[in-house]
Amino acid sequence: MANPTTLDAVLLSRVFSTPDHRVFFRPLQNTVDTEIEPITYAIFDAHVSRLASAWARLTKEVEVPVTKIPNGDDMVHGDNTPASHGASDVQTPSSDSVPLITPRSIVGVYLPSGYTLCVVIFALIRLGAIPFCLSPRNSDEALRHLITKGNVSAVIAANDADEGLADRMRSVLKEGSLDVRVIDVERKDVQDIPRGPYPSYPPLPHGTVRGRDIALQQHTSGSTAFPKPVPLSHELLLRALQGGTWWVEGLSSQSNIVTGQPPMFHMFGLLGGLLGPIYRGHTFAIPPLPVDDALAGGLVPSPRTLYEYAKKVNAVEIFGVTSAIVGVARLGSKSGGFEAGAEGIEYMKTLQRVVVGGAPIPRDNGDWIVSQGVHLIEGVGSTEGGSLMHSNRPRGDPNWQAMRVCWNVAHEMRPFGLAPGTDIPLYELILHSTKEWGQFPGADPETGKYNTRDLFQEWPHPGSGRYRHYGRSDDVLLLSSGQSWNPRPMELKIEGSPAVRHAVVFGHAKPYLGALIEPKDTTAIDKDGIWAAIEEANAIAPSNARIAKRNVILRTDEGVAYLDRENPKGETNASKVVKKIPIADKGTPLRPKTYALFKEEIDAVYDGVV
Repeated sequence: MANPTTLDAVLLSRVFSTPDHRVFFRPLQNTVDTEIEPITYAIFDAHVSRLASAWARLTKEVEVPVTKIPNGDDMVHGDNTPASHGASDVQTPSSDSVPLITPRSIVGVYLPSGYTLCVVIFALIRLGAIPFCLSPRNSDEALRHLITKGNVSAVIAANDADEGLADRMRSVLKEGSLDVRVIDVERKDVQDIPRGPYPSYPPLPHGTVRGRDIALQQHTSGSTAFPKPVPLSHELLLRALQGGTWWVEGLSSQSNIVTGQPPMFHMFGLLGGLLGPIYRGHTFAIPPLPVDDALAGGLVPSPRTLYEYAKKVNAVEIFGVTSAIVGVARLGSKSGGFEAGAEGIEYMKTLQRVVVGGAPIPRDNGDWIVSQGVHLIEGVGSTEGGSLMHSNRPRGDPNWQAMRVCWNVAHEMRPFGLAPGTDIPLYELILHSTKEWGQFPGADPETGKYNTRDLFQEWPHPGSGRYRHYGRSDDVLLLSSGQSWNPRPMELKIEGSPAVRHAVVFGHAKPYLGALIEPKDTTAIDKDGIWAAIEEANAIAPSNARIAKRNVILRTDEGVAYLDRENPKGETNASKVVKKIPIADKGTPLRPKTYALFKEEIDAVYDGVV
């Protein structure tokens, strides 16, 4: 059998060769103590086939215009029989039923991360349609924008009572006067285990969908304005699964059980939680989403849920964004920080790998975790490129930040100049589209190159061919003095404190820097801990890029306050309205939106300063 070139062909080849091989564990309830159920390739395909069969029968009415032909007979387009005669000068278009979901039609997918989402994505792919994964975190305006710009013809939405996503989607569409049909789906639609044999819904004829065709769409986080649709081809996604991030020869095995925190409607969770297991054959334990998880309102499991569930399923590997991995490492600590011997870090030491991605982990945090004997792997990827870099290496090698570009990613490390205020050479990762792996979304149409805007320092030493992340080129702030500064290393240092949840450094076109801090506890703020973290960040900055205590803004549950003074305008809080730092689904602040939302409070820092 030839190597599969589409995602559906991969699934069907696995169903044919190893139908009874386990590929998922799914939780039966959204609680940590839930029963779990094994899902084989054949069972997964049976659920996919059930939905595909049902949706293939859905139709929509379309108008068929009536045309006047020279001899006076009225003929319907596409039909050679005369239409009924009536008032000769007024023709009423007829209607006809056509399939609602067709090959290459774009169908919105509006579900929480979980097993149902997995089935829905592959059912649409089986029909040749293009699933467009929509994050439930999007605002109503952002959803309407994505549905319009993404040419969405229908939306599959969760109709489970505890989620209410289908009702919200109908309201969103109605308010925008968008004529898009919503198709309800519930967990019970794919809850039962069908009895074998499991008939597959037939795939489209060979050649209808090719490797270079769009497999699915995701969207950007919308850091500056509305999120943008990102079309992803089958070959790009298959390339991302083969590059060495998700499968390590000599370590990974089809008997491995893996679990992770990122939602599967974004790239990190899509590759690690859905496509990776189907392609490689290890088991992904889909985590439950308890409604009382404080993190992201239940969109992703909390560190405690991830830890308890990983132990329950006997996982040998976990993956997640920085907040999840650091959160697990701190579990059981009396101080809330890092503590040798605490339950979280002791558990992590037993795992084959702990993979962190989505955004860089604070270096001090990563160094401490590795010093305790944890095999920590850092990865870099993007919605447009999939998996791009990883630090897989032999156990015992402490250089967890030293990443290499995946072997099948054509690229260049373009010199970017020195890091502001230092003598450290930086490089910008540029991706090259190729005939073998296709075009990167958003690449220059003439050169095929895509600028990731990610900056790297060669690490652990020049000439090593490995790199650690150093921020983004679009993060650089230019002070009014002409001094440029990349704030990301300082932000990571500050966020490494157990007293801090998020840090955003500001000061573009201003004489000095300041910082907006969201404390870990917004009701009992640890001001001493916050200032200690900022002092540590100042220690890695030149004197003209240090943050003074009076220029630190705190986001609290009662508005904003300043670290060591009253509001410059004479009030305790600069804003009577409680604002929240805008956060991407991967858990990092959206910088431009944060600057815009907190403009009044930031401007107050510079009152009277020229």
